[in-house]
Amino acid sequence: MVLGIYGSGGLGREVLDLALSVNAKSIEWEKIVFIDDNKSVPIVNGSDVFSFEEFRAFFPAGVSKIVIAVGEPVIRQKLREKVAADGYGLQTLVHPSAFVGTDTHLGDGTIVQFGSFVSCNSDIGENVLIQPITCIGHDCIIGRDAVVSPLAAISGNCRIGERAYIGGSVPVKESITIGSDSIVGMGSAVLRDIPDNVVALGNPARPMKNNDDGRVFK
Repeated sequence: MVLGIYGSGGLGREVLDLALSVNAKSIEWEKIVFIDDNKSVPIVNGSDVFSFEEFRAFFPAGVSKIVIAVGEPVIRQKLREKVAADGYGLQTLVHPSAFVGTDTHLGDGTIVQFGSFVSCNSDIGENVLIQPITCIGHDCIIGRDAVVSPLAAISGNCRIGERAYIGGSVPVKESITIGSDSIVGMGSAVLRDIPDNVVALGNPARPMKNNDDGRVFK
């Protein structure tokens, strides 16, 4: 089996380290490569780089899977839909140091990075990115293509919408809902619900403006 990491930037290199850590425990992939449609070099951190068209030619869907290594939620969705249209399955990756609780579901393509804790009876959707050293409490639901940044602490019974972005070091009070396509800025404290499609900041976090262009990284 071949693993294609879609994205060869900083996050892609971090995901490569994660995949190598998994392979060090038990060989899952005979080959790990990058996919980058804007590639400028043939090799990154020892792994070959292919455009998606090249990847399709060399590694058909029956012998390979793909993991999305892009931190922009809306791009995560677009790439997820793109690779699915060509028949590729998404690879779920969990770092050996991470903890995933009993009866917690991880959707296809979800990444759980180093030192993270995902408690019991939670439902993590497809293609979610959980960055290093985060805590997700019991009975949480996180929608597809969402991103949870390092050191975030999401308490139990929370609901995080699709393509939401939770910034670094953000605590979220229990039983909170954060809407789809919303951004919670770094260091904010979420003590009450956040609606869809807004940028929320502060302590307590409150909507400051609409997320009109749907992008985190401008």
